[in-house]
Amino acid sequence: MNTLNDRLLIVQEKVGRLVRSHETLRKKAADLETQAHENHRKVDVLKARVAELERENEVLRKGRSATGGTIVPGTKERIDELVHEIDHCLALLKA
Repeated sequence: MNTLNDRLLIVQEKVGRLVRSHETLRKKAADLETQAHENHRKVDVLKARVAELERENEVLRKGRSATGGTIVPGTKERIDELVHEIDHCLALLKA
């Protein structure tokens, strides 16, 4: 049978493991919190970029309408680039 001393040693070992585990989990939680803040910042930056690209796209579309529907050379390609970049930003936001 285990003596009281043996049981106390077992409890001390378990407490030591739990303390180490707690410290490891606390560090991991802090790292995850930092990462979450960074991801929120990236989301804000990407949302701002999407809004900027959408405004630029709208200006280009209005410019095309103002010219009577004729396309200024390079406008369609620029709109396509903007749409592609907006799609890319939206995909990053969803990831």
